Amino acid sequence: MAHEKRGKDAEAQLASFLAKYAPPIARLGKALRAKLRARLPGLFEIVYVYENQDALVISYSPTEHGYEGLCSLALYPDAVKLHFGQGARLAKSDPSQLLQGRGKTVRHVVLNSVTDFDRAEIEVLMAATLKLAQVRLDASSKGAVILKAEAQKQRADRAKKAARPASTRPKAKARR
Repeated sequence: MAHEKRGKDAEAQLASFLAKYAPPIARLGKALRAKLRARLPGLFEIVYVYENQDALVISYSPTEHGYEGLCSLALYPDAVKLHFGQGARLAKSDPSQLLQGRGKTVRHVVLNSVTDFDRAEIEVLMAATLKLAQVRLDASSKGAVILKAEAQKQRADRAKKAARPASTRPKAKARR
């Protein structure tokens, strides 16, 4: 799609998004991204920017749709979280009760360091996520970084324009 960026350009744009965070958060985000790419080879990385939450989200999905993601890495100004798309269904695989949140489907774990990702409890959740999604990872498959940030911004701008009262909208010129 024309509004999505891929490849080297997408990597450069993602780097600029990461650079907006405090150095410790940015470093942790980069390191965790490398861990997730190694753990989930061949999956697409779909990048979203939620300006109203000051969040950068990278969804790891077997398709080019972020909503089908198995998990996502979310950077906030004061925290980095690993979200599980089917987190509510993972409760049985979480005897340590690491999963936080009360949404209908998504749950998250706060990661304070790279070593948090290497904990056995996190690996159990990752394995359970893959099993639940019935996804086979293929290291020979090439995933891609897909930026949805611009598309998000364009949709938000259109929604703002549509929500404006008719009296403040520019009038269309009559055709002759």
